[in-house]
Amino acid sequence: MREGLDDQGTYFQIHEVENTTPIVFIHGVGLSHEIWNPQIEFFKKQTTITYDLFCHGRSTCTFNEIGFEDFSNQINELLQFLKIQKAILVGFSLGGLIAAHYASTYTKKIEKLILFGTIYGRNDEEQTAAIKRYEDVSKNFFDIQSQLTRWFNQDYLDKNPKIAEMISRILNANNHEDFLKSYKLLSYFKDSMIALGEISSPTLIITGENEVGSTPKMSKDMGKVIKGSKVEIIKKGKHLCGIECAADVNKVFEGFINE
Repeated sequence: MREGLDDQGTYFQIHEVENTTPIVFIHGVGLSHEIWNPQIEFFKKQTTITYDLFCHGRSTCTFNEIGFEDFSNQINELLQFLKIQKAILVGFSLGGLIAAHYASTYTKKIEKLILFGTIYGRNDEEQTAAIKRYEDVSKNFFDIQSQLTRWFNQDYLDKNPKIAEMISRILNANNHEDFLKSYKLLSYFKDSMIALGEISSPTLIITGENEVGSTPKMSKDMGKVIKGSKVEIIKKGKHLCGIECAADVNKVFEGFINE
């Protein structure tokens, strides 16, 4: 494994395997590259890259406001730094929106695209609730316990206290002001911000059956907009089912990547 900072201050980790197409994993808001540990362990025979988004983890934060163009440029600069011509992108939550934006902009640089737990087509009630959460969090940071139960099934948390500790540690490490820059982008997101119809790469859309933020309905509706895409729903999964249901998620990822 090689780690470091690229020229723009992006922290990355790369596990290199010769003659394989790199899989680039993009985390969600308030999180870090660490959430992808189960996937990095699973895809040992393929080059994998994880990194911290701007204003997250060990990456720099020089923005007063941040948008999808900034995050897409971050990916592009990182791939250029690592001398990668083409990649498979896997984006989770806000990372899914970033991956979709990148894929709609740099269509020739994407071999395949996986959008995981990604919002689309919020109704008025869902949009109002998202903005209310942002307003609440802008005054006081997340109640960590309520966030954990939103992202994981309670029985899983009870049996896996170390995972709860890891996610709590990552969330608590956020600078509140920097976190809000990205959280605002997610909370006020509108479908018109990303040209999903421009995505031409083979695309998998995946979410958890019990997901309340990026619901199965959203994934199915998104699948109607992205030409030729596939939709998979992970049984009993919630938002962070990439950790909780890692075996099921990895199997779906692998099947799609190897098609």
